[in-house]
Amino acid sequence: VEKNSVQIVNGKLDAAEIDASDIPDLVPVCSVLGCFSKGVTKIYNAKRLRFKESNRLHALTSELRKMGAEIMETDDGLIINGPCKLYGTSINTHGDHRIAMACAVAGLKAKGKTKILQAECVNKSYPKFFIDLEKLGANVYVE
Repeated sequence: VEKNSVQIVNGKLDAAEIDASDIPDLVPVCSVLGCFSKGVTKIYNAKRLRFKESNRLHALTSELRKMGAEIMETDDGLIINGPCKLYGTSINTHGDHRIAMACAVAGLKAKGKTKILQAECVNKSYPKFFIDLEKLGANVYVE
């Protein structure tokens, strides 16, 4: 890390073991990264995610599995065997802004179109999420 910025270079991702104790809000995006990583990613100490806007562990397992992810829910986390070939599908956000955003990011690497249902739930934390995603070059269509 240099001053107020970091540089990210495209490359292959390797699986990791992630202790979610201090980063519960990052578990959805870490799950998506696990789908893109080589090997088995284990996310643990995430039991409290069952009691957020949705049961996030269950929602992530359900929706990423629909996209083709090899993902398993454990008592306190997730196990993802990557890399996964993801395919566009209709995503049930379970009314949860973090599930919506994580699955939208997964959709960027999925083959085909990903439809995010109940997309307005992102208004809770990031109302301009889909606008910013489009600014970054994603093809976003509002129905």
